[in-house]
Amino acid sequence: MRVLLLLLLATHAIACKDSNTYRFNNNPDKNCKWVAQKPSRCQKVDSNNESISKYCQETCDICSKQKKKIGQYCSADSDCESWTCRENTCYASDSCKPIKQLAGQEFDENMIVLVFVGSGFTDLMEWKMAVTKTFYAFDEFEMFEYANSRYVALYVDELEEESYCNFQCQGVPTLLCCQLKQMRALTNKCIPPGANVNTIVIENSEEYGGGGYFEANMATTSMHKLGPQVAVHELMHSLFELADEYTSSHFGSSYANCDIGCSKWSDLDKHLGGGLCSTKGCRNGEFNVPGVTFMQYLDQPVGEVNTRYTCCTYIALTGGYPSYCSRYEFGKGLLNYCKNDYQGYGKNIYEIDNPYREESEEIDGGKFVLVPFATTIYVNMTDGSFDYEEGLYSEGPRLVKKRSYYGDFPNLHMAIEAGVKEVTKLVLEFDSDEKQILYYESKEKIDMPPNTGSERQSIDFVEKDLDELEVVIDSSNGIIIGVEIEQKKITWFTILVTYVGVWMSKKLTIIGASIGGVIILGAVMLKILSKRKKNKNCS
Repeated sequence: MRVLLLLLLATHAIACKDSNTYRFNNNPDKNCKWVAQKPSRCQKVDSNNESISKYCQETCDICSKQKKKIGQYCSADSDCESWTCRENTCYASDSCKPIKQLAGQEFDENMIVLVFVGSGFTDLMEWKMAVTKTFYAFDEFEMFEYANSRYVALYVDELEEESYCNFQCQGVPTLLCCQLKQMRALTNKCIPPGANVNTIVIENSEEYGGGGYFEANMATTSMHKLGPQVAVHELMHSLFELADEYTSSHFGSSYANCDIGCSKWSDLDKHLGGGLCSTKGCRNGEFNVPGVTFMQYLDQPVGEVNTRYTCCTYIALTGGYPSYCSRYEFGKGLLNYCKNDYQGYGKNIYEIDNPYREESEEIDGGKFVLVPFATTIYVNMTDGSFDYEEGLYSEGPRLVKKRSYYGDFPNLHMAIEAGVKEVTKLVLEFDSDEKQILYYESKEKIDMPPNTGSERQSIDFVEKDLDELEVVIDSSNGIIIGVEIEQKKITWFTILVTYVGVWMSKKLTIIGASIGGVIILGAVMLKILSKRKKNKNCS
């Protein structure tokens, strides 16, 4: 999978091409093919005061010097397609600034990227101090040590004076919810979203609180003294795919750090002389957890088991691991351990040394999918309105969460099998007349911040109605011209109709196969009889 990803990224990096989504003055018939019919149109400027040639690069023959992508090495602004070269690296905008990045260090691939954005700050110096204070505490955690060359940290150096986050979310005092679209728009000022990009939103408030968005790769926190620890805890969910270990959590054995019998980390337990299988936790306290750790209480260490899992994340997303991971090179080795894929990335994401593995777009059984021409739209779940992701830099092969591309369920039947009570059906209509149907759970889960100190958590997540949905599309299919939203409650009637439909489909398939078989058999028999008759006449 990694070979395919690198190949696609390299292809995209050197290809100077026309935009699949551009339409001159939003006219659906005036795309780059329309421009090619009359090359002088390349000189036109659209209603946004932007040149057609900016979007129809191949048609307008402006490819003599290929521009560098965001995160690639540069020596001048003119080297970058974004026209922003800072620290010898192409940035998405002037607003993006480094917190932890060496001059010339590339982050377009094989790198985890943390982006800090603010909410409710009215003073630029105060915002910079907030970023510095929060990130300074990250160095206390091995996976985010400053010496770790496998990740970079950036921040958006501009003010969002109007807060787009709110405490008391869903009536829970410490839960801090933020508007996804606004968060993503700020992140895009540094880098487009992807599996390796995580955003930390800092709310300008001294209140204790935060939240974790598993699917959006977003952690929220505040200016409280424990704010940095909350941010790291939420990144343990959204980046490292680990569960809360307190007994009120909904997490079970499908998560890496919840198990029955500790078989997932028995090798490490034996290697360290025991002691890693004596604590109960996760859902209703029914599972073993690897001791009393940071995933239960903020004042506890991350623990050896969970720290090793962070190494697997680095291998999966960057193709290598930081120096602290070398202590896990025992037995069959760290890579072979990670190939057990307890975090659910997809087993072939770890096949970093096998160029002959299946070059599949989807990572085998995992949480990610590689979209060749990824573009994001944001759908307002109230009125069905939608917006495209801002910026020219969203197109290109991108590893994204499978949910954002395929939905939560492939069809209504699978939603029923999952036991959900309600789903949201999304119908995307392209200008190519193609339609795409996606099914999502009607509510999103937001992880609660841990209670302070060693207090026990009463609940670990809340369910919130979907206000906004982030959907990744393949722009080679065309541009979205309409979105339909339908809320479907899973009633007994819905179940009956769905299963009858599935049954009929299977029956028709069998009947079709039977009829096809009869036709084929008849054709064979007719051919045999014809041949026999011919032979008889010859004799």
